[in-house]
This record gives sequence, C-alpha cells and structure tokens, in this order.
Amino acid sequence: MMVVDLSAWQENVDWQGLVDEGIEGVILKIGERDTMDSMFVEHVNHAVEYGLKYGIYYYAHACSHEEAVREADTVAAWVKEYLNDTTPELGIWYDAESQRMTSGDVTAACMAFLNRLTDYGHQYQGIYASWNWLSKDGAHLIDVDSLPDYVPLWSAQYNSHDDLSDEYPGRVRIWQYSDHYSDNFPYDADVYYDA
Repeated sequence: MMVVDLSAWQENVDWQGLVDEGIEGVILKIGERDTMDSMFVEHVNHAVEYGLKYGIYYYAHACSHEEAVREADTVAAWVKEYLNDTTPELGIWYDAESQRMTSGDVTAACMAFLNRLTDYGHQYQGIYASWNWLSKDGAHLIDVDSLPDYVPLWSAQYNSHDDLSDEYPGRVRIWQYSDHYSDNFPYDADVYYDA
C-alpha cells in the first residue's frame, strides 16, 4: 500500500488528489517534546473524511529512559484526548533521528517509549529511523538484534531497493523510499507492507 507522511510543513494538502493518485494511507506527525503538531487534528480529520487509513509518529528527543517515558506519556495523553484512546490502524511510530538521542543509548530509549505505550494498552507501535541508524552496515545506532521480534521498523532509505528488509526479513513494516512522491505531491513517499 502506498502511504505518505505529513506534518505541519504540509498545510494545503490536496486530499482528494491523494485518493485519486491511489494513496491509501497517511502517517501523521502528532508532535515533538510537549508540543502537538499544529496540523495534527486537521490532518486526522481529513484522513478520516477521505477514507484514508492513518498512523501517527512522534519526533523523539529522549536520550534517557526517563525522558523516553515522559515522551510516551505525552503521546498517550494526546491519543486519549484526540483519538479516543484508540491506536491508529497504521500504528504509533517513534521517530528516532534527533542527534540529541545519540548522547544516550538510542535502543534503550526506543524500547522505553514503546514499552510505556504498551503499559497504556496500545498494541501497535514501532520505530522510525534511517537505514544508517538501523543497519549493521551503517552507523547502527539502534541495535535491531536486541529488539523483540514483534517491534516493527519503518526505515528511511532513499533508494530503489529496501536494503533493510534484506538484512531483517519480515521486520520492516514501512519503507520510506523518497522525500518527494511527485511534483503534485511533494511529500515523503512510503510503501506500507501488509502484515
């Protein structure tokens, strides 16, 4: 399934155009730190209006267990208030790309976030990061081998092939292959693999 991810940087989305283009889902930025993305509620409402499946992502800054738990608490509060405490169909994703995270154990912070959301009853959350952060052939800042097998990955690799799926068969749920779907839709483009 083709999906795009959107945040406040995309204010005037042609939602009918996305549907007509064959886009079936969107991953929406819910926020970062303690600030909700200014377009989140509008984007969710439009996704529902146009019949698109959606997921959410949170831009992480945590470099410790405690900070990651606080970030998860923030996301859980927003999901409760704005999504009726329901996990979105395309999941909740922890966007691990901030350089601040590298001053701590990135893998441990990711797991702290995911585990905390599980404590709230959410059952579908995963990790978004670049191929470089995830792959043993890259910087390998996130140790995928130490993550439980049930943790899905969303890999950003602007390439003609999803190399992380070769390295970790069955682990990659979403592959972000471009930051420009098309001239009409200049959004991050992703392939969502059916489970």
